[in-house]
This record gives sequence, structure tokens and C-alpha cells, in this order.
Amino acid sequence: MERVFYIDLMEVHSKEDLQDLLVKELPLPDYYGRNLDAFNDVLREYGDEWNLIFYNSKFAQYRLDKYFEAFRRLCEEACEDMAGLQIRFYP
Repeated sequence: MERVFYIDLMEVHSKEDLQDLLVKELPLPDYYGRNLDAFNDVLREYGDEWNLIFYNSKFAQYRLDKYFEAFRRLCEEACEDMAGLQIRFYP
């Protein structure tokens, strides 16, 4: 059964803010490592049938620059590999 998550990136000012928000908004395991590798692992283990909708992403993109691009690329690659995972970014 698909699970939809709406995640507002307006208040993300740092890598730590992004990771804190992911922990708050998603059903991540207690052992989640709060980094991109850990997020990739969680997407591939638990993300089948997840529909993640990130909005106000232009703010996080501006503030996090290369880290955000790596995050976005990771999400795109996970979606390519997993038919049941959907991740979208809206300005």
C-alpha cells in the first residue's frame, strides 16, 4: 500500500536540518545514521511504495548547494532502481 509523505524544505538551512527533518517526517529506523549513505540504504530497504513529495525545495537547494544536489541525485537513482518508489521535488 502506497504511503505518501509531504515534506516542507522551507526551514532547511544545513545538512543537519535536512537529516533532522527526514527523521521527523519519515518512519526511519532507530539506527538511521543521518547521512546520505544511510538515507540511500533506508530508501532501498523500506522505501518501496513510498511517495515522497518535497516542496519549497528551491530554498534548500540554494542553502545546501552540492549536498542538496547529491541528495536529489541519490533520490533519482533510487527511483530508477525501485518501481514502487516515487520522489518529487517542487520549487
